[in-house]
Amino acid sequence: MTRRPAASSFWRTALAAVAVSRLLWLGVFIAVLIIDFPQTPLLTGIHDHLVSWDAVSFLSIATHGYPAQLDYRDAFLPGFPLVVRVVMVFTRDDVIASWLVNAVAETIALWYLGRLVLAERDQSAATFSVWLLALAPTALFLIAPFSESTLIASAAASLYYARAGQSGKAIVAAALACAFRLTGLALIPALAIEQLRRTGWRPRPQLLMTLAAALPLVLYGLYMQVHIGDALALLDADRLPSFGLQPTAPWTGFAATWHTLITAGDGETRSIFAREVAYGLLGLALCAGMWVSSRIPRSLALYCTIAWLMTASLPFWRSQPRYSLALFPAVLLVCDLTQRFPRARPAMLGASAVLMCAGTWIFAQGRWLG
Repeated sequence: MTRRPAASSFWRTALAAVAVSRLLWLGVFIAVLIIDFPQTPLLTGIHDHLVSWDAVSFLSIATHGYPAQLDYRDAFLPGFPLVVRVVMVFTRDDVIASWLVNAVAETIALWYLGRLVLAERDQSAATFSVWLLALAPTALFLIAPFSESTLIASAAASLYYARAGQSGKAIVAAALACAFRLTGLALIPALAIEQLRRTGWRPRPQLLMTLAAALPLVLYGLYMQVHIGDALALLDADRLPSFGLQPTAPWTGFAATWHTLITAGDGETRSIFAREVAYGLLGLALCAGMWVSSRIPRSLALYCTIAWLMTASLPFWRSQPRYSLALFPAVLLVCDLTQRFPRARPAMLGASAVLMCAGTWIFAQGRWLG
């Protein structure tokens, strides 16, 4: 009973964190437009500069659907574009619709994250975790038209319900995560571990129900079979020249990225690949730390490890700063490391917010790659 008021208060905390992060984002965008694009009207500039890289594909799918033949856009799952399409009925604009979708999704994500951490630690750690994710150095991807906010909202809900013993809700939330990004598959083993933990590590028929979370991927494959005659379009699109992706050992991808970093001829290129290496290694360190810690639930460590492997086991590390947001349960490890140093938490949030503004500045200028 003592935790109910605290849990309900996370709506206020989540809303405050979302508001602050978006005010910082807006301030940086306005500054960039005034300094670098003085001839562009502010609203038009914000609208246009929000859309970059994968955001272009997401909004293209939301507006026009998938192409009539195998295309690189087939590598993007339909969950996020479908939600944006629904909101477009009211906004009549895809960028505004995606901005609203992500604002709501991030609020939900932060609320579930707060409840997840509260159940594992205390009120202070939970509040810190909410702000840490909202002001993460790459939190701009929770605002721009990418699927990060919707993925984290459904994944956080799934892990929260799994830890609370509500398997049905956990599976439904995991299925939503699988509709948003392939990373959602990492939830299935985590949910299976939670079920085994509750049954004394004895397999039960209900364990197979966790596989139902992959149903959106099956439905997408069936749709693609009817649409273009390729049920494996999701995988085939990744192998197209636009991406050139195939499963590869993580150290191979790291070696290729590191080589590009140290042989780059200009500072801009080096900074791009330095971010890839830094965030890729950070993700590895966080996953390792979660396994070493005896206080971190094994299901959360397993989810983060598989999520990291899914993005790092490629011929070349790309979008690691953005993909690292999916490792949100690692906030538990950060909470534990800072527990004895409470003053470090505000300093960490301040430094993270500065890095978020710096990343937003680069993104607003159109210089963010990945």
